[in-house]
Amino acid sequence: MNTDYKKMLSFELGNDENWVGNTVSLPEDVVEYINITCLEIGYNKIEHLPVDIFSNFGKLTEVYFNHNRISEIPTSIGFLKKLEILTINSNPIKHIPDELTECFSLESFAASDCELESIPKDLGNLKNLEVLLLNDNHLSALPETIGKLNRLYRLELRNNKLKYLPDSFFNLTSLKLLDLRGNYIDKMSLEKLKKMLPKCEIKQ
Repeated sequence: MNTDYKKMLSFELGNDENWVGNTVSLPEDVVEYINITCLEIGYNKIEHLPVDIFSNFGKLTEVYFNHNRISEIPTSIGFLKKLEILTINSNPIKHIPDELTECFSLESFAASDCELESIPKDLGNLKNLEVLLLNDNHLSALPETIGKLNRLYRLELRNNKLKYLPDSFFNLTSLKLLDLRGNYIDKMSLEKLKKMLPKCEIKQ
């Protein structure tokens, strides 16, 4: 029986914590699913995503490839202009490509328990971002443009290597929850932060 790829709205290959997948690569026909809005390939053993993988999926709004062995996010991620949710937790990823900041519809980005050493300097371009989860990484600094994320209400940075926060941080007046536990930010800076963001619950 032939598969009518154009009618498929999602591609699922795991993404359940009870799922123990042994898949190490995506099937060749995945590029035929041109109308999917959701790509779920979490909890597998995938090590590599094709460089141009996302150029085929302009309608994607949700992408999950958490709990794999992926070390690089393809730069073609920038093609996903409708992407709203991106979850890549628990992968050995050190850097996020600058092209991610071209995903202007992004509302939620989760990249906890990776090996991140930096995030794009133009992060502030993601004007619709509301949730940013970067726990358990190796971040020592945040870009100054983070202060442009006017809709951000949840920011988790637990267990990183942060010693200070950029001055623009005080512009994040929509923040309701900020988790800074397990970092190296001095007490004076934290007290100032509490005064500048009185409506935000700060975990330290």
